[in-house]
Amino acid sequence: MYNAETLVDIHARAHASLRGLIAFCGNLTSDELRRPLPGFGFPTVMVQLVHTIDAEVYWQTVLTRGYTEEAVTPETPDLAAIEAFREQTASVTRAYLEAANAAELNTRREMISDPGQTRVYRPADVILRVVTHIFHHQGQILAMCRSLGKPLNDTYDIDYSLD
Repeated sequence: MYNAETLVDIHARAHASLRGLIAFCGNLTSDELRRPLPGFGFPTVMVQLVHTIDAEVYWQTVLTRGYTEEAVTPETPDLAAIEAFREQTASVTRAYLEAANAAELNTRREMISDPGQTRVYRPADVILRVVTHIFHHQGQILAMCRSLGKPLNDTYDIDYSLD
């Protein structure tokens, strides 16, 4: 059984790591950020970053009101805009978690996951899905950085610090 405090902490650590990755991507040129790379479902670093955050928006919608139409993604022409989108998205999830009690988080309930499709999810599992999705795409982005000749060095990982 999960509680809000634990999920807030897990979510905050995922976003701290994503924040660090966005900062690391500042080492890439504009061309490198936008260069399509073969072998990735989302072909550029910029598209990977936006997708990572956009997926959290999708799950926020499923949790809070049901997904009935596409969300509007803000313009994200650069890393600063992506970081602002990340921070805004994280704050919405954090607010949901801080207001949720244990019964809300751990009780399976029907949610609209696509227009006309209802599925049963446990909200805590949805939050954990968001977190694992963040780390999955971080791995994709780091692999993209390596293929662009800009690897993170061998002794430093994306910092999970909540500072």
